[in-house]
Amino acid sequence: MDNPREQHLDVSRSRIGQLLAAFRYSDFRVLWISTVSNQLGQGMQQVLLGWLVFEITGSGAMVGAVFAARSAPNLVVGFLAGSVTDRLDRRLLIRVSILGMTLVSVSMGILAVTGNLPVWGLMLATVALGAFQAFYMTARQAYVLDIVGSEGALNGIALISMAQRVGGIFGALLAGAVIHRWGSGQAFFVMGAGYIAGLLVLFWLRQAGASVPRDREALWQNLVSYFNALRSNRALSVLMVTTAAAEVFGFSHQVVLPILAKEVLGVGPAGLGLLTAFRFFGGALGVFAGAAMGLVKRQGVLLLTFMALFGVGEILLSQSPNYWSALVFVTLINIMATGTDILHHTLLQLSVPNDQRGRAMGAWIVGIGMAPMGQLEIGYLAGLTSSRIALLTNGLVLAIGAVVLGVVMPRIRRL
Repeated sequence: MDNPREQHLDVSRSRIGQLLAAFRYSDFRVLWISTVSNQLGQGMQQVLLGWLVFEITGSGAMVGAVFAARSAPNLVVGFLAGSVTDRLDRRLLIRVSILGMTLVSVSMGILAVTGNLPVWGLMLATVALGAFQAFYMTARQAYVLDIVGSEGALNGIALISMAQRVGGIFGALLAGAVIHRWGSGQAFFVMGAGYIAGLLVLFWLRQAGASVPRDREALWQNLVSYFNALRSNRALSVLMVTTAAAEVFGFSHQVVLPILAKEVLGVGPAGLGLLTAFRFFGGALGVFAGAAMGLVKRQGVLLLTFMALFGVGEILLSQSPNYWSALVFVTLINIMATGTDILHHTLLQLSVPNDQRGRAMGAWIVGIGMAPMGQLEIGYLAGLTSSRIALLTNGLVLAIGAVVLGVVMPRIRRL
């Protein structure tokens, strides 16, 4: 008779094996490590841009503007990035995108150290970072499925999301420490070093991937097919709408964190770094929630639930009485944010044929391209009223909006 303890251990090992299944592929392991390093740079960027602009201008609207500048290229680049990703070797596109982010980061560091980085120059450089990031994210997410196939899609995307959050935690903490000790200019150089490390790791990638499209259309024909797919594929267009809603009223909460840290909670750059690190920590916890999503049949209903709870988290953060409760609520918000993100990535790629997966991720990039509207709105509202009122307003709109979307777009509930 089998020992119950041994049976329990076997079940636990089986579950852990399922959670880490994508790591069986050597190229996935390389991509995961590179993503951690790349996201270290992204985590630093989150803290650095917001703190630097608010320190220079003292304006919540300008903080919103710099985050909007970073997201603005997505709306235009998303269409092109999706088509290019289906056209070129995704490994090459990932490498070129990271190289671009590295060069921009180093250039910003040189200008900041020499005192020649005006706000308008920072905005232009941020637009360039956003454009390279859009190509990077589109190609990377499509390449995940190239490696693991559609059957391992949810697992692979969840683990890559974990890599993003792990890198982001260390990047946010590092940014706060470097700014506090040496200043913003040196932080740009450290950010660039994170990108370089991620780029070097990528040269260990070996395979284009078993699921990579074999037939490649001409770029113009590819773009035409893209727009035709948006018109004919209802699931694709509906998911673009929900992605945009989450970006405008949910993910825009990052804009008010520097304002909340400095004016309400009374903490410096190190405190903002910790607050941002907890944002990524919540995202890491959200991956575990994402790992269980494959067991849910009505993932569209689950998506709307995550979006509603996303809004509730913002409402709670707006009412946080102290710094420690703010850390808890930021964690909660980003558990829900990650669940929303993973579901969008997975449902979008599974809603199209294999040869259109790059375009599906391009549609996601277009959806998040609506982020500048939310970032400008919440930044302006925070400057006009307060960061608390801005968070409360967006949280209410997102929570109520998720319910409304479920009613007026029944297609979502059937996904």
